[in-house]
Amino acid sequence: MTDNVRTLKEYFNAPTFYAGQDFTAQIGGASAALQTIPTNGNFTLQCPCRIIQPNNNSWIMDNLQLVEPPSDQLAGGFTFAMHCQKRVDLTGFLQMGAATVPLGSASQRASVPQLPGRWDSRFAGYSLTYMRDFTIWSVEELTQMDIDNLISGGIIRQSITPNMPAFGATGGSMTNTQMMSSQSRLFVADNGLSGVVGWMREMFAQTGGMGETTATTQIYCTRIVAGQASTPSTDETAGLAGTPSSQDWSVLKFFISIPPSWEIMNVGIIEPDELEYLTYMQRSVLAPEGRHQ
Repeated sequence: MTDNVRTLKEYFNAPTFYAGQDFTAQIGGASAALQTIPTNGNFTLQCPCRIIQPNNNSWIMDNLQLVEPPSDQLAGGFTFAMHCQKRVDLTGFLQMGAATVPLGSASQRASVPQLPGRWDSRFAGYSLTYMRDFTIWSVEELTQMDIDNLISGGIIRQSITPNMPAFGATGGSMTNTQMMSSQSRLFVADNGLSGVVGWMREMFAQTGGMGETTATTQIYCTRIVAGQASTPSTDETAGLAGTPSSQDWSVLKFFISIPPSWEIMNVGIIEPDELEYLTYMQRSVLAPEGRHQ
C-alpha cells in the first residue's frame, strides 16, 4: 500500500445582480432570453433557470423575487437562491485501483457577501437581511431535495446536509461515505454599516463530512447560496449622490454581490487490497434505496 496526498480544487465565480441590469437566462429547454431587473416594480424570475453571464460559470437560479417598497419611507425586499455544481473526473484513480480518503476542505474568499439592509436607527430590528453559503463535496450529484434542505424555508427553518438522515418530513439522500466534506456559513447584516454598502458579517461557520474512504469515478463540488434582504428606504439613502427622490430601487438599494471562491479539498490516495477496494466502491455507489440509513 502506498500513500500520498492530492489537492482537489474548484473555482466558483459568481454573478452579480442589481436594479436595471440586463442578463440572459435559459428557462428549461427554451432558448436563452434576455431578462431585465426593473428599477421600480415587482419582479419574479421564472425558476429554475440557468444564468448565462460571461466568466461566471453555470449557476442555476432556484428563486429570485423582488417586491417594491410601498412608500419612500418603507423598505422593499427580495429573496433569492442559486447553486452551481461541478464534476471532478477521478477515472485515473479508478484505473490505478486507488481509493480516496478526504482529509478536510477549505474555502478561500477575498471578501464577504454584500446585500442591502435597513440602517436608519428608527428602523432598528426591521432588517430581514441574511445569506447562507454552502459547499458540498460528494460522490453523487445533489438532488433538488438536497438543495432545498440546505436552503430551508419558512416552515422548516433549519438546514440539513445531504448525509443527515431526517428532518421533519424530509431526509438526506446520501450515506456518510457519499458526502466527503462540506463548508457551511451564515452571514447577517452588519448594523454598524449602512445598508447601502451592504457588507455582511459571518455569524456561523462549520465544516462537515465524516472523512470516510471512497472509490468512485467522479466526485462533485456544489456551491449553494440563498438568502433574503430588506432594501434601504429613500430616507436612508438621502444625501447620497445620485440617489433618486422616489421609491425606485436603483443600484444603491438592490444588489446581490457574492464573492467568488476557491473550494479546496485534500484527499489521501491509498491502494487497498482488492476486497477493501470493492467494499469502498460498493459504499460509494449504493442504490437509491436506504442511502440515508
